[in-house]
Amino acid sequence: MNKRIISIIIALTACLSGIKAEVDPNFYIYLCFGQSNMEGNATPEAVDKEYVDPRFQMLACVDFTSPKRTMGEWYTAYPPIVRQGTGLGIADYFGRTMVKNLPEDVRVGVVDVAIGGTKIEGFISEEVADYIKPEADWLKNYFKAYDNDPYKRLVEMAKIAQQTGVIKGILLHQGESNNTQKDWPKKVKLIYDRLIEDLGLNAADIPLFVGELVSQAEGGACWGHNSVIATMPSVIENSYMISSAGCPHKGDGLHFTAAGYRVMGQRYAKAALHLMGIEAEIDEPAKTISEFALDKKFTSIEEIGNTPITIYNEASDKAFYGSTDQNLGYDLLSTALSKNNTVISFRLEASGSNYLLRGIMPNGSEYSIWGRPGYLNSQPVDGWCSFILGLNNQNGEDIKDGAVWDIQYVDGKGFSLKNVGTGKYLHDAAPAKYEDPMYFSFYSLKDASTDIREVKNWSVKDDKCYDLRGQRLNGKPNAKGIYIVNGEKVIR
Repeated sequence: MNKRIISIIIALTACLSGIKAEVDPNFYIYLCFGQSNMEGNATPEAVDKEYVDPRFQMLACVDFTSPKRTMGEWYTAYPPIVRQGTGLGIADYFGRTMVKNLPEDVRVGVVDVAIGGTKIEGFISEEVADYIKPEADWLKNYFKAYDNDPYKRLVEMAKIAQQTGVIKGILLHQGESNNTQKDWPKKVKLIYDRLIEDLGLNAADIPLFVGELVSQAEGGACWGHNSVIATMPSVIENSYMISSAGCPHKGDGLHFTAAGYRVMGQRYAKAALHLMGIEAEIDEPAKTISEFALDKKFTSIEEIGNTPITIYNEASDKAFYGSTDQNLGYDLLSTALSKNNTVISFRLEASGSNYLLRGIMPNGSEYSIWGRPGYLNSQPVDGWCSFILGLNNQNGEDIKDGAVWDIQYVDGKGFSLKNVGTGKYLHDAAPAKYEDPMYFSFYSLKDASTDIREVKNWSVKDDKCYDLRGQRLNGKPNAKGIYIVNGEKVIR
């Protein structure tokens, strides 16, 4: 008789006799699901094989032969966590960061069911059979490990976890196989709602953390889905988006490197800890050195005049820019202000009582596409992006007045951009489709190539220093040269 059958018999016996396993309120359980990035696709490096605090546990959701693990039992969470043959993933540094920042009497456990290559339909029990029927054999074999119903396995394992701990949240990373599909958030909500019901949970107590795919700035193949992910808080109130900004991929545009997984896992943990009132310090990648710097901040349209402006969200440290394929980008300021971008700022042109936003290139000239002026445009609200293209239907503008903007300034908040064509507000690189305004700061720019400050006496707080390759130094630099400290270039 194998261990799995023995475990089932013990559980049934306890249930029938009214005996309940002791639940530790300080054992925090997080359910994880998704596709290959949640499964783990990077080869662990030396740092990933170092000591793992045994307070970070994983529940085996399949049987392993190497390392030897039995489904339904807890183990210290060394990679691979999901199944043998997988690698370092998001859950690894999520758990490590959690136990590092929680009291010593608190343990963290992850229940991770993920399948590389699966669509979100792979977690909808009534759809999974029809979904996998035409799929390739390699994907079918992954599903067989979960008896062809990953959702059912996740619930079974979650119920085992509830015998000894308390479910505190859900982590999701998925979307590459459903790239830009507008019904994806509703399907995620269906799965979330079922987990809440099947496990007897209270949605108000169970946050959902959803990670972005590899970003446009990093060359992500499915970056467009991030605008879909950004809508999750409007679909599930207790949900939070985890940024992938600055996290590199392995060269395929899909899977993060080991370093990328470390950052993503820490960001998931930082968000979870924040909800507990704990502000964790994590190892973020060094910011890219901007080719330009913000200069004057404007507080009225009249003050701007003909000066090109960068549209910047100070709260998120993100700005709009034009990528080389004419799509509108919205990413970290350091990414937006690069000479490699097509557009880094915009010039206001009056259009009645409203405005057009003409793209301005890094060299200061006006951007044109196919011989026509390039303006910030919006697709319809059911589209998937905004872009910098021309003004007629043959050259970019999808809807009437999609390039016309009602721009208003609110004292103490900033400028809002309402699209005349959609009647909605611009928030990000998605179409202008939001009911409530987002407020941005408008800045002029200056060339930052010589904007380097000299630091002769390094203060104690300058403990995070990077070289120009973006590699973090161990302590303060001894050699003279240019370094990055707090996102700024400094010379020693």
